[in-house]
Amino acid sequence: MNEEVKKLDDMILYLEDFMSKIYDKYNELSREVVFSAMLIKKTIDILAMAKHALKDYIITVQISLLRLLCDNCLAIQSVYELDLKTVMDMMNNNQKVNTVMIDEEQNLSDGYLKRKVSEKYSGFDKLYRFACEGVHFSKQALGGAFKEDKNGKLKMNITPGNKELKEELLMNNKSMITLCKVMIDMLKGLLK
Repeated sequence: MNEEVKKLDDMILYLEDFMSKIYDKYNELSREVVFSAMLIKKTIDILAMAKHALKDYIITVQISLLRLLCDNCLAIQSVYELDLKTVMDMMNNNQKVNTVMIDEEQNLSDGYLKRKVSEKYSGFDKLYRFACEGVHFSKQALGGAFKEDKNGKLKMNITPGNKELKEELLMNNKSMITLCKVMIDMLKGLLK
């Protein structure tokens, strides 16, 4: 697990450096800097908690954090769909982008934004669905509350963590790093 925690620490350091470079490029609190800082701060906070979830084998929290990382990508996609000024103004006025209609039948819903991100980043939609299933009450969420005992019988598991799901935790950690790389690439494209 220490190697996996180090990957999260390395990503946090990369994000801090990336934010410094963004600020140096604009050299003021422009919309680009503020929007980037918001996303990077949120991502760093998510990764800090992901380290705890990983160390303690708390897969339910880890999956919830994956969903939050997906939401960061959706936020960037909303800027691609509208523009930075519009999205920032909407945030400052406590408005949600899903209220914006892009045609008579389609709004900027999470589903629409997810599809748009998936067009460039293959597999994003599958990861998003997986994270949603873990966040919402589902078969996946039910499964974490039970484990097999030595005799193969199902037994309740309401203590923190799921050590028996170590491989899944490692896969989810890999997905976290991948989502961070997607977010960074999306931000770079936005800040050209």
